[in-house]
Amino acid sequence: MGMQDGETLEVRALKSDGTVYRWWRTTLESWDRDGVVTVNRAGDPVHGPGGGWAMKHATRSYYWFSRPYNLAEVYQPSGRLKQIYIHIASPARLTSGVLSYTDHELDVVKRPGQALLVRDEDEFEDACALYGYSPEFQCSCREAVDEAARVATRWRCAGPPRTRRPRPRRQSTRRATCIRREA
Repeated sequence: MGMQDGETLEVRALKSDGTVYRWWRTTLESWDRDGVVTVNRAGDPVHGPGGGWAMKHATRSYYWFSRPYNLAEVYQPSGRLKQIYIHIASPARLTSGVLSYTDHELDVVKRPGQALLVRDEDEFEDACALYGYSPEFQCSCREAVDEAARVATRWRCAGPPRTRRPRPRRQSTRRATCIRREA
């Protein structure tokens, strides 16, 4: 892949018609052939077609190249885990420093001490109509929700990311072993 830990990537979240609806810069924490792990600080900018905003929380995100979702560990300013947030999405694609995925609207959220939630059912129904999701595709998204729910309940967090961006190294020999964090 030719990437180095500490390298900056752009993340692009797309709708099913290929429209980019959100994008931001992120720092590569680690990677391997299965995916990449990135980190963002609270205050990092996020952009969208109608403007932008600053991230409210620090995050460590896991993007897999073969799984139908991506996962974010979201941390409070105190360093305590706020939530595990899983986007049901296409497997991640990485091309020329751009990490992209197609968001299929459904989300799985697990907060400490609370029941697991599936969010944005209404947005998924709207997307089914708008983009013409086939019954088979809708079923695969529901299966991804079930898998993501299992992952969220067994996930072992790595802890809050560093508050400062790591300096890029000239040669990195470290490879991610943390891409598979389920218990």
